[in-house]
Amino acid sequence: MMLLPACSFWEKDVFHLGINAVITEIDTENQTITVKDADENGVLGENCIIDCSDIPLFYCHYETHDVKSISLEDLQVDDSVILGIYNSKLEAYKNKTEGNILHVEQLQLGTQRLG
Repeated sequence: MMLLPACSFWEKDVFHLGINAVITEIDTENQTITVKDADENGVLGENCIIDCSDIPLFYCHYETHDVKSISLEDLQVDDSVILGIYNSKLEAYKNKTEGNILHVEQLQLGTQRLG
């Protein structure tokens, strides 16, 4: 019975879907991209590295709502991207406990240029 009240103190790891960024560099050899905040009040800064080697990358056509998987080669510098990330990973990035790499769960290409 004493464990049940303790469970209420656990903080849930909130999933943020919709952190907007702009690609500033693509490193296909290391499977990483560098992004900056798309907004002035963002949390990523100007030089945020994202490891894309093991996350889903996808594109959603806003008019048709078609969704398809894409690869790192489909991304371009100045593309807008939408990141999905857990709060714990965002806090680790802000506190620099994991270096300058942001570990995201997914990346969506926001720029509407793929058919």
